[in-house]
Amino acid sequence: MDPNLDAKKEKVINLINNLDDGNFALLLLIHISRYQNLFLHTEPDWENSPTNWLTKNRRLQDESIGVLSFIILFSLTNAHVNEDLFPEFRKQIKAMHLDDFLDNNFFTGPFNKFIEKKISLKVLEAFFSIPRENIRRYLKSLIEAGFVNKDKKYGYLVNMEAYVQYIFTDSLGKIMKSLMRTFDDILLNLEDKYQCKLNVKPISTINLKTVKPEIWNRIRLPMYLFWVRVLTLEGNDPTLSPNDRVVLSASIYFRKHTGILNFNDVAELYENGYLLPTNISSISEASKMPRETVRRCSNKLIKIGHLEKRGRQLFRINYARKDGEIATFIKNKAVTTRDMMNFYFSIYDDLAQS
Repeated sequence: MDPNLDAKKEKVINLINNLDDGNFALLLLIHISRYQNLFLHTEPDWENSPTNWLTKNRRLQDESIGVLSFIILFSLTNAHVNEDLFPEFRKQIKAMHLDDFLDNNFFTGPFNKFIEKKISLKVLEAFFSIPRENIRRYLKSLIEAGFVNKDKKYGYLVNMEAYVQYIFTDSLGKIMKSLMRTFDDILLNLEDKYQCKLNVKPISTINLKTVKPEIWNRIRLPMYLFWVRVLTLEGNDPTLSPNDRVVLSASIYFRKHTGILNFNDVAELYENGYLLPTNISSISEASKMPRETVRRCSNKLIKIGHLEKRGRQLFRINYARKDGEIATFIKNKAVTTRDMMNFYFSIYDDLAQS
């Protein structure tokens, strides 16, 4: 990373770590509010899908993306230490600079411990705590879609030809734009809170259509790590399913995205018009999930105290509660902050150089 950009990253980390827990939780809320967008594939990519794995009428299963992401990063980690793996793709693999990505001082990932191991259904079941039949179903769809191959030595490996070509560029562009807006919002709120200028050019000004394929291949690495950690990160509220987390994300509707650190909790954001209540139909439309699934998740989330229903309106309540879905993130604020900023600044660095 450019030394000047790295210095700015360290300043941002220090500013975040100086926030009290209430402000820190509200900063995380910005990220969580766009979580729903980080799994969506768009209509042009439905039309280009090689199989019926992606269809217009259903959201891509978050757990399926998590399993695919694990296999991709497992495959690339092994290719990094064994040049006999994917020999025809050495140029593309070298261009990803995997030594940077696998540096545990930057991204904390589990993939080194799987070097030279064979990835089986049993391994994936244990790693994700997902029922084996679900894993089997996801792998079948991934193999049918041409993203994963079965290998005698390694078990399951990414299809490198599919990886370097990556047909879902429209979706990836929209995912990256969502991340860009989140990153910009975080920086703007810190500038407002501390009355300072961080002098980081808004990442949303970068034209994604000009990004070269080798850059896309690299910036996807932290995205895949994010997708794996969503399903495995210690501290995730075990009462929440992936669908529950999507509904919680889509229930957060910001009317204003800056100035939120002037408040202490979610209730104050509603009272001052920064957050607006939503409803089941709006959540279903925003999340691209069936209305009945949203209704079922919402009822569960109301029962366990994450949402409150007033008439037809749904409000996010009791956010950042003790033992809630971000309690561990707050408890380990320094680690959470560094992980989050390494994630955003690494993507920023790669896109800025494209």
